Amino acid sequence: MMNILSKNPLVKKIVDGEAGQDLITMLLDRQLPFTEEEYLESLVFLLKDEAVKDKALARLKEIPENVRTAYVEKLEANHRVAYYVIMEALSKKNQAIIARAIRNQALPYEFLSKIAAHGDIHMLEALLDNQIKLIAYPVILEEIEKNAQATAFIKGKIKEFREFYLAVEAEEIPAEQVLEEVKEILIQEQAEQAKQAEQQEAAKDGAETGEDEEGSLQELDKVEHKALTVLQEINRMTISERVKLALAGSKTQRMILIKDANKMVSMAVLESPKIGIDEVLLLARDRSVAGEIIARVAQRRDWTKNYNVVLELVQNPKTPIKDALSFVKQLHVKDLQLLSRDKNVNATVRQLALNYHREKSSAKQ
Repeated sequence: MMNILSKNPLVKKIVDGEAGQDLITMLLDRQLPFTEEEYLESLVFLLKDEAVKDKALARLKEIPENVRTAYVEKLEANHRVAYYVIMEALSKKNQAIIARAIRNQALPYEFLSKIAAHGDIHMLEALLDNQIKLIAYPVILEEIEKNAQATAFIKGKIKEFREFYLAVEAEEIPAEQVLEEVKEILIQEQAEQAKQAEQQEAAKDGAETGEDEEGSLQELDKVEHKALTVLQEINRMTISERVKLALAGSKTQRMILIKDANKMVSMAVLESPKIGIDEVLLLARDRSVAGEIIARVAQRRDWTKNYNVVLELVQNPKTPIKDALSFVKQLHVKDLQLLSRDKNVNATVRQLALNYHREKSSAKQ
């Protein structure tokens, strides 16, 4: 089954090539109770059918531009649909859609290479703003240089970019900075896997499983060895390879790369389409993470909708004071009370927490 945004079973039938002629006819006549986004996904997958391709293209032209624009921004966007929208936008010189696609780190770099090869000057300039993707995939820079629209100014920027980012040697990430956190992550992952395995085994025969102390020690040794192995592999990588890994790697690899001294590597971790809210929570709690990382976390509204992330940010001394103060009002009465007594928290934040605690406590009475 193809990975699409829609949960509509009719859309899934069309996308999977299982739709009957009646359903296809109703789709092409726009007689289905679909959203515009569902029509977009369905019609793109009809383009492979030569018998209905022309009519599907005609219907696709009726999809509003704002629907196309919104689609290429989404991390979960189907790549075939996004590719259609991007190529259409390239042919029509639609800067708005291309700009959104360039900023979507979940889209394959090959899409950006297409834009680099065929885009106009404004699109090329927009590409140069996605520094993380360019570091991870320098081939995009080569495509920009071959584009007839690339001016001397753009080529000069590319030269500077290579010298500033790609010619720099990567620094070694010290084991003492990351080993304990990585071991903790690996232990959690193994515990989750073991629990799932036990549940499956128990479901089969009702048997209970256990592990002796010696076995636990052996497992800890294995975890440390694995953590060091991953770290050593990363320390042998170039800046470009590390940025690519930050975007597409595992949780364990991201938790190492977030401590990289190179700002573009650590920032790439936050740009990863794979990063989960559990990782963001760990970062918000970590006092050893660079202040720039904490500031970036505080700026992401999709992350600060999570109460626990907000709570950790308020308590983290590296959170910019203006952000910490804006988060205080969101806290529950109990957390406000604890925060107002925490000597490790900025005095201004503590005082505001105390004021809100008094105000909310009075309102409850």
